[in-house]
Amino acid sequence: MAGLLLSEFHELVEDALGRPSLNARVPRRVAMAAASIERNYTFQYMRTWRILTASPDAEYPHILSLHNIEVKGVDLLRIRRESEDVAGEYLFDRPMKKVKPQDRETRGFGIPESYWINGRSSLVLNSIPEEITVFEAHLVEFTKWQKDTDNWTHWLLDNATQLLLARTMMMLAMGPARDAGLWQIYKTEWETEIKTFNVSEEEIQSDDLVQVWEPPEYVERDDSLRSA
Repeated sequence: MAGLLLSEFHELVEDALGRPSLNARVPRRVAMAAASIERNYTFQYMRTWRILTASPDAEYPHILSLHNIEVKGVDLLRIRRESEDVAGEYLFDRPMKKVKPQDRETRGFGIPESYWINGRSSLVLNSIPEEITVFEAHLVEFTKWQKDTDNWTHWLLDNATQLLLARTMMMLAMGPARDAGLWQIYKTEWETEIKTFNVSEEEIQSDDLVQVWEPPEYVERDDSLRSA
């Protein structure tokens, strides 16, 4: 069954607001509300699995590009190796440590053991791999909200409709609507909804889940920076 489309959610907001003159403001406020939720909370859908590759032939072989990924945080980064004993099996090095730039005084050649985050654009390794090296990354990612794509759908639209609606209405009330009473109504709704979601997120993140390390639909790609 198709999920709730962004255009349909915009209509929900317009109906709740009941002020046609402000309908043009709705898409931007929805995007702002979603960004606010993701900045302040981390839901399970934001935790992602990625494969990144560093190549000694790249212009900057010690940099793992995060092109087109909006990173909120790194839960884990480690080297993945193919097993020489069992076909199709992978071995993983110990998780790499995240360090501060000033903690690194040299950058030699060899197996990377630590990294630091360069803004949100890349991960900088403490050493230069001498061969193609594959990394497994578990990240926390922000959503690139497609506010102008009517048929777009998202986890928040399907599973947190009331939560997102309440946050959107609060932002409209604080901004273009300038309605303190409307803000208070949806603030109460927001507080009720966020308590429910925090409980459910704590449960899912604390459960012993069997993880699939290599999703069959995932296609590996080389995310390292390459010279022209």
